Amino acid sequence: MRFFFKVIVVFLIVFNWRVPYTYNTVFISVGILTFYYVFYRKTIPLSFFFQRYIATILIATVGVSFVVYGVTVLFNTLIMNGIQLRLGVMFMMLIAMAYAVPFLVEDKESSAFEEVSLVICYTFALQGLIHFTGYLVPPVGDILFKMQPEALQQRVMGANATLEKFRLYALSGSIFFELPAAYGLACILYFRLLLKDKNFFLASWHSYVIIILLIAGISLTGRTGFVGFFAGFFLWVIGSFNKISAFLGRYIWQIIASGVALVLSFNFLLNSRQQQMLRNDVFPFAFEAFYNWQETGKLRTRSTDTNLSEVFYYPLRDETLLHGHGVDMGEVASVGYRTTDAGYMKTLLFGGVPFLLFMIYYISLYVNRPLSISNRGGTKEDRLDFYCFLILFFYVLALHIKEGHVGLIHIVQTLLLLTGSAYVVRYYSDEEETNEQDG
Repeated sequence: MRFFFKVIVVFLIVFNWRVPYTYNTVFISVGILTFYYVFYRKTIPLSFFFQRYIATILIATVGVSFVVYGVTVLFNTLIMNGIQLRLGVMFMMLIAMAYAVPFLVEDKESSAFEEVSLVICYTFALQGLIHFTGYLVPPVGDILFKMQPEALQQRVMGANATLEKFRLYALSGSIFFELPAAYGLACILYFRLLLKDKNFFLASWHSYVIIILLIAGISLTGRTGFVGFFAGFFLWVIGSFNKISAFLGRYIWQIIASGVALVLSFNFLLNSRQQQMLRNDVFPFAFEAFYNWQETGKLRTRSTDTNLSEVFYYPLRDETLLHGHGVDMGEVASVGYRTTDAGYMKTLLFGGVPFLLFMIYYISLYVNRPLSISNRGGTKEDRLDFYCFLILFFYVLALHIKEGHVGLIHIVQTLLLLTGSAYVVRYYSDEEETNEQDG
């Protein structure tokens, strides 16, 4: 029951959708946690805000806000732009997650990283289940669709709409890029759990259900999540290179049985209308690269071609690279450039190369401490943890090739704060246990 409660708390924070009266679900999570801390724990654990790892990130986020404000002052673009709004939302989510960490690792300090990773996997599996149900069951989908902002609904309902309506069936405040990006992070943590020596994550069928729901969620939200899936699979290959044959020999029957069950479920549990919907809408969207490979022999998608072509990546003037122009996406025309969604381009247009390097350094703060801790360890598990956080770092950098201001993908970075702080908690718990044994 407590584990499910943890999943709900993380769900409310990371997906952060609008609700009446309380503004966002982040505030509901803070209220629930406060009730728990006051009436069950009998104390509010504010000391975690002063933990070096968490405090560094929160202070750095405030520092980023001052830098962003300074750039707008320098170029006299003091309007409330998208960067400032995104920073505000992200800081709110980071504060809420830091407040939740003591509860999420409570009584699990020695396995805090594993516990939190498992909670994240279940959280996104639950989102995948909700999204998939909304797609298959129209009344549920209509409810989820109407919970989205009206402006967003109009983007998929207009005559010239290019966005798929089923992407709005998720219970999330961020749909089109942040959500699939976060699914990818969950996949990386999923594959890290598969490598645990005790194999606790593969102790039952729930691991297969979770990965199916994660893939379903990615398929309905955006292909970006598959980048994280394959990054996580790469980590699993590295970690099990010498024992893949033994692993497959042990679990091959479960994998085959899961595949058969999936095929049977598609053919017998779904009606003909639902099967046709998946074939006509979701499969071509989710596996567009594969479909194009079959037709043209090239692995390509429409969004990737657009973002990586000269449409969103184009030459910048020297003055732009030197200091930017303090403009966000909607104002780039005023400085002689066309609109772009590519993350690195948007960041360069705002503050030039110095601001880009500063934001990359800011992202590194989320993984520096876990990387340092794992690098000092001498075990195989430490080495795999090092690879895991290194992959997470490069995954976040790769995300900005397509979209998102560098350092401001709020769902992903909130999850990084949670996993990083849990890893630090586990380290200090192990260190204290070692000291007690030595004493």
